[in-house]
Amino acid sequence: MRHSIAKASALVLLSFSLMSVAWAQNQKNKKDQKDQGNSSLDQTKPGEQSGAAGKDELKAYKEVYDARTGDPSKMIEVGEGFLAKFPMSIYAGAVYSELASAYLNTNQADKMVTAGTKAVEINPDNVDVLPLLAWAIPRRVTAQTPDAAQQLAKAQDYAKHGIQLLATMPKPEEMDDAAFTKAKNEKLAMCHDGIGVAEVKTGKYDDAIGELNQSVELSATPDPVDFYLLGVANQLTSHFTDAITSFTKCSTAGPLQAQCKAGLEDVKKKSQNSLEAPK
Repeated sequence: MRHSIAKASALVLLSFSLMSVAWAQNQKNKKDQKDQGNSSLDQTKPGEQSGAAGKDELKAYKEVYDARTGDPSKMIEVGEGFLAKFPMSIYAGAVYSELASAYLNTNQADKMVTAGTKAVEINPDNVDVLPLLAWAIPRRVTAQTPDAAQQLAKAQDYAKHGIQLLATMPKPEEMDDAAFTKAKNEKLAMCHDGIGVAEVKTGKYDDAIGELNQSVELSATPDPVDFYLLGVANQLTSHFTDAITSFTKCSTAGPLQAQCKAGLEDVKKKSQNSLEAPK
């Protein structure tokens, strides 16, 4: 009974805290990576899309394309302006893709998901947007979300499709091997993160551990949220040693430092009176 109560309490805590913390950490990671170049693997260049586009439309899209690595607020301004003027453009999918990233970087969760969803409706194989949606949607789902199960399932589908595409994606000509590997690994990390968070929220802790471990191993800047969730999932499956390791990693810095310290103290106490589960 006590174990069941602990699981329920963990799910309630997670449902309320993940989104704002996740966005804050993403902002820090973006600042850390700001000099590493654009990580897009699927962005359409001006004139590259097949189909008819007028001179004004091409000029407007070039402005969007040129803004993609700069101030996200500027990207939002020119992107929204482009779609208002050319809603049926052959470049609409590419613009929605860039807007999704810009909304992410300005903490506009609802707009990010809306733009990302439109981007994958136009191009279901968009390897830039699939990881974003896979990462963001599970963190937004709470106990009060009416269609929580469907949203979590959709996020996992996005993640699995993204992983499948990234596994066989050829390197873009303009990227060197190191940049391509880094960009691909970060997107794979977001996909595995999304699956892992969804599995934590549905009580599949053993499965979540495997996915979250892959996420932190792939990312150059692992998300403290993932270490916290690994601590929770390992504790609830009686893998106390791994829980201690995970809580320790997020207890010294980051937005969940207090929660990780509390989790660390709790799991140390429980490990003294409970058996460690075999792996």
